[in-house]
Amino acid sequence: MLQYEKSYIILMVQSAHVVFCYYNISPMTIKEFEDTYGQDSWKNSKPVLKVYERRNETTKEIETIYLDRLADNWYINLNKANSQVFVKLGRMLPSERYVSIAISNTVTTPRDAEAENTEVHYINLGGDNFD
Repeated sequence: MLQYEKSYIILMVQSAHVVFCYYNISPMTIKEFEDTYGQDSWKNSKPVLKVYERRNETTKEIETIYLDRLADNWYINLNKANSQVFVKLGRMLPSERYVSIAISNTVTTPRDAEAENTEVHYINLGGDNFD
């Protein structure tokens, strides 16, 4: 399959509380969507990002973001740092049914505070001779 025929979404860490995603929706995806949900279903549905957090092997949806129809990227503000997150790009039909189009990679945001353990440990990699 050629690259332009595949829809995708890429997620990147911007800071401890912000992630950035960019995405492409292929014409093939739009055609398949309209074949499944009816003519004009793409035009009548709304683009949506669903943000998910992974903690201790559980996944929880933490936010739904309605996107501008012309957007192909988005900054997502998170409420906490040190989180494993991923997003799903999809469409919300007029019936409020969500249809997923693409799933991003999972990223981990950094801590926003100093580590509790501030001990420094050194190891000798060169042996006893320091000449």
